[in-house]
Amino acid sequence: MIKKLYVKLIIGAIYADPKWLIKAKSLMQKKSWEIEHQSKIFPFDQTDYYFSEMGEGLKRCFLSIKGLQNLELSSDWKEKTINIEDKLSNRGKRRINLDPGYLDLSRVVLLSEKEGSHKIYLRNGVWADLVLLKDKGGYRNFPWTFPDIKNGRYDDFFLQLRAEFKKEKSLGCING
Repeated sequence: MIKKLYVKLIIGAIYADPKWLIKAKSLMQKKSWEIEHQSKIFPFDQTDYYFSEMGEGLKRCFLSIKGLQNLELSSDWKEKTINIEDKLSNRGKRRINLDPGYLDLSRVVLLSEKEGSHKIYLRNGVWADLVLLKDKGGYRNFPWTFPDIKNGRYDDFFLQLRAEFKKEKSLGCING
């Protein structure tokens, strides 16, 4: 029998206007994702990658979803967030970028539609991007880790979620 793996679902949100984060959260609730925590909001100012699509003055935060989720469904999470982005888009331009991913005891992974030499293909055009690895005393990043994640500003949030994940796993708090 194949053992199912459960993880903590996280969602990175990049946006300029906070109203799009509020609307995205509302749509997540309608998709049965109960938001448990939100990280601090930091400027997304280490790259201009999204400026042409979403404008300047971008911010990023991470959300966590209550309970543990079945890792087998991870490609479906990306499809859900793409659907939310599309609903909030204006003339084909996103107002918010939502990158789901997961956290477990060993790593932080984000899901992407973009291929990369370091990414692992899952299915349906979804790639897994290992951005942080748990190390003694904190997280270790990689050359490809996003600059705003690499500088450690989200580490405390991820460590808090990791502690909750460990507790939830021992209690069997399963959602998906």
